[in-house]
Amino acid sequence: MNPTGRPLLHHPRPPGVDTLHHTPRRGLDAIPDPRHRAMIASILASGLVEQMIARTDDFDPPVDHAQAARNAALLTAELAASGVDFPAATVRDITRMRALMVPIADDAPALAVDRVWVFTTNVDDVCCHDPAEAAAILRAGLLPGEPPSSPNTRYIRHMFDELARFCDPTVLAVLKTFFHNAVTGVLMEAEFTPEASDGVDSDFVRAFNGFSQFWFAMLQFTDPCLAAHRNRAFWAAALSSCVAFLNDVNDVLSCYKEAVHGADFLASRPYRQAVSEGIPYLTAYRRSLDGGLAAYRRILDLADEEQRPHLERYMTGFAYWHFHCPRYRWQDLYPGLREAGPTTLSGTA
Repeated sequence: MNPTGRPLLHHPRPPGVDTLHHTPRRGLDAIPDPRHRAMIASILASGLVEQMIARTDDFDPPVDHAQAARNAALLTAELAASGVDFPAATVRDITRMRALMVPIADDAPALAVDRVWVFTTNVDDVCCHDPAEAAAILRAGLLPGEPPSSPNTRYIRHMFDELARFCDPTVLAVLKTFFHNAVTGVLMEAEFTPEASDGVDSDFVRAFNGFSQFWFAMLQFTDPCLAAHRNRAFWAAALSSCVAFLNDVNDVLSCYKEAVHGADFLASRPYRQAVSEGIPYLTAYRRSLDGGLAAYRRILDLADEEQRPHLERYMTGFAYWHFHCPRYRWQDLYPGLREAGPTTLSGTA
């Protein structure tokens, strides 16, 4: 999974692993539940994480850090003025992530897309822990005449109004649908039981949850060859695999952060599969990894030669970002990993 097209996992012991200096105890004490600690220890012992790190570590595309920094400053001030509570450091992280995965040369649409990425990250976190806010967002967005009832619902209208300046109207309507579908998924996921004994967890709920359709479709803003109103056949064919890729790879690469949190780990797909099916966590983890890789290959098979480099950069950047962004805490386990930013990503777009 990298811009050269080489597979992510190929050699049993890829180069670069020995420079990571992981020891079995480092970082694991931050996981409060001893059962979860043992599950994460099992994947560290398997070598899968080191292989993924090594296969993404040569990813180094040109990135417009100056544009990302400007947009982070603008959005931090805008969010504060709107009453939306979101840490400035996370705003900086997400604008860098967008610049890494979805380079946009024109500053105006880049800011509109950054606004979407930043706010969606925030609202996903908020709604996952506050189903009442998720319900309020659905009512404000979909019921005629329902007034915005919170800073979040007011900001969503602003976010889509700004995106509309750079978006085909039909595509904008689809993006709004994807966004609200994901909030519906949050409400369904809120009914999960911690012991994974419910009948709520299903592939249907899985496809709704995580804003994955919405996140992947943002790639259309990077180049005309991926514009959704001109390339409906590609998106119609690829979108199910796009959702599978983001869901599965996020599960694989968010596991340590979620285990440290505790409650988030209980809602994760590999954990719930391990518990409900009575299988080792490592088996469920491998299943998610294999699913993500299969989705990655199918997306590239569906793309043409012009589209493929953009898709490769998006997907490889997604994996790279997880490992190098402090939000996911992999540096706790592998101090040799550097933080993703101007010191580790070269050049300007």
